[in-house]
Amino acid sequence: MKTLFKNAKILTMEDNQPIFEGSLLVDGNKIAYLGKELPKGSFDQVIDCEGNVLMPGFKNAHAHSAMTFTRSIADDLELHDWLYSCIFPMEAKLEAEDQYILSKVAILEYLTSGITACFDMYYNPQEMARAAIDMGFRTVLLGTVTRYRESVEEMKKAYKEINGQNPLVTYVLGFHAEYTATEEILIELAKAAHELKSPIFTHNSETPAEVEGCKQRHNGLTPTEYMEKLGLFDYGGGGFHCVAVSDHDLEIFKKRNLSVITCPGSNSK
Repeated sequence: MKTLFKNAKILTMEDNQPIFEGSLLVDGNKIAYLGKELPKGSFDQVIDCEGNVLMPGFKNAHAHSAMTFTRSIADDLELHDWLYSCIFPMEAKLEAEDQYILSKVAILEYLTSGITACFDMYYNPQEMARAAIDMGFRTVLLGTVTRYRESVEEMKKAYKEINGQNPLVTYVLGFHAEYTATEEILIELAKAAHELKSPIFTHNSETPAEVEGCKQRHNGLTPTEYMEKLGLFDYGGGGFHCVAVSDHDLEIFKKRNLSVITCPGSNSK
């Protein structure tokens, strides 16, 4: 299918490339033309942008899409109390089908904001993959093992089932956080990362209390230092939030070429 977008102010996001008026042609799932002239030929669909901006979509780099049902619930609580007193008990009531529907609600919201892809961390990834495929939305799904839910074996199964299923959806390994995992889980996860050659992502150092708790549990090591010791980052990955990281933590991030995904909106509450 060929779709022509015409009369657009085009912002490519390339360095030193100003906005220009022109057209964009999509052939199937690829951009076939981008320029100031109107391409010749026949098209299945023509969209007149009427002078509006046409640009690459935004990417939500850290999402829990199915958690749309918890929006604005207990926003006044500290992270630990919010999770254990409010969120975890509510999540325990969810069925897999609920997550499919809630993920579709989130995708509709993403699209209204110009978000065309997300990095989604939640349970029952097969349901989230189904929602993304049904909505035509690009998603990278992330494992979320804890001592309470999911397992490394389940994540390995999801990795093999989801990757290659549809070009819109991929899956990588992850875990919720150091404080919701056991060392046995993390050692098993490091082995899985080596087996699958997969990066690992997790919530990391979101609060000073989280960091201090980790130091008490693991002989003075910060979450990043502890994960590095266990070999979790041998194939890369990254951390979400990273509010209370140390200079040495940042050295590890640089050494392993890890991503830092900050979430200032949530952490400013």
